[in-house]
Amino acid sequence: MMAAKHQATDDKFKPMVRVFKNARSKMVQDGLIAEGSAPSYFIEGLLYNVPDDQFVGDYQDIFLNILNWLYATPDRSKFLCANEQYYLLFDNSHSCWPTADGKNFIDAAIKLWNEWD
Repeated sequence: MMAAKHQATDDKFKPMVRVFKNARSKMVQDGLIAEGSAPSYFIEGLLYNVPDDQFVGDYQDIFLNILNWLYATPDRSKFLCANEQYYLLFDNSHSCWPTADGKNFIDAAIKLWNEWD
């Protein structure tokens, strides 16, 4: 499934997952999110739900496209994990990303972008 997503995004999916994982490290370092609150698998799942047409331009453009799309999509309750077996954002399940942690990650990524110097 992720290989198909990677191909459908002109091979931009996997590099953008890496960019968001690096952003996670910066967000933890800056105290925007708690360490361990955004596991790699859930970051991959988050980007898996972003439509393929948002993965256009250079990496900076794509990062902003993804943030804008996530911001404009407040109902994320139907997002799926990349394996499409579980909802991505769901509370009280070991297979899912706690809703607050997912929201905090998105909010922190937007804050990181907006305040980058």
